[in-house]
Amino acid sequence: MSDQSDFNDKVLNEKLETLLDEDYETKRWNEGLLIKSLILLPIIIFIIGLVIFNRPENLTDLLFVLLYPIALILIGLIILFVMRSKLK
Repeated sequence: MSDQSDFNDKVLNEKLETLLDEDYETKRWNEGLLIKSLILLPIIIFIIGLVIFNRPENLTDLLFVLLYPIALILIGLIILFVMRSKLK
C-alpha cells in the first residue's frame, strides 16, 4: 500500500517515466506460450477443417484456403501497430 502512496506523490513526468520503463521489459520467447497457442489454435482448426471437409482440387484453391487466415492475422497486426503508433 505504501508503494501506491509513493506513486501518487510523484510528479506527472516521473509517473510517465515509471510506466514507460515497465512496458519495455523484454520477455523470453516461452513466456505467454499459452496465450500464443490460444491465438493459433482456432486458425489451425480452421485450416484443417477446410482441408478435410472442403478438399481443394487444385493449387489455387489451396492457396486461397491458406491466404485467408494469414490475411486476417496481417490485418490484425496492422491495426495493432497503428493503435500503438497513435499512443506515442
